[in-house]
Amino acid sequence: MAKKSDDGFQAPGEKTMIKKIAGIILVFVLAFSSSPGFTEEPTNYCLDKESWNEWNALVKKYPNDEDLQTLHALRLGLCVKIEQGSITFEQATDIFNRAHEMVIQRTKSARERKGPKL
Repeated sequence: MAKKSDDGFQAPGEKTMIKKIAGIILVFVLAFSSSPGFTEEPTNYCLDKESWNEWNALVKKYPNDEDLQTLHALRLGLCVKIEQGSITFEQATDIFNRAHEMVIQRTKSARERKGPKL
């Protein structure tokens, strides 16, 4: 039987990792996507309170997930740099995309090294 954490949820496992990755992807899409056909300029989700609420909920739910914490810290820093005018939103999006892809690839590699569960 799977170990349960103090809050009653199943301890992190493969399904939980997939859910976390899906959550990270969802937050990423909400945080850094734009609809070029509907707006002249991409929306800066650094200014979106709902997007921050979602990120804060994720980092609170998974405080020991270093990948999530890293992406959150990167997002904070990128938003500061956008606000300061030292990088553009497009540059920040590219930087975040690369970091996010590295996290996904590292997770896939780790899962492949473990091999299938029997």
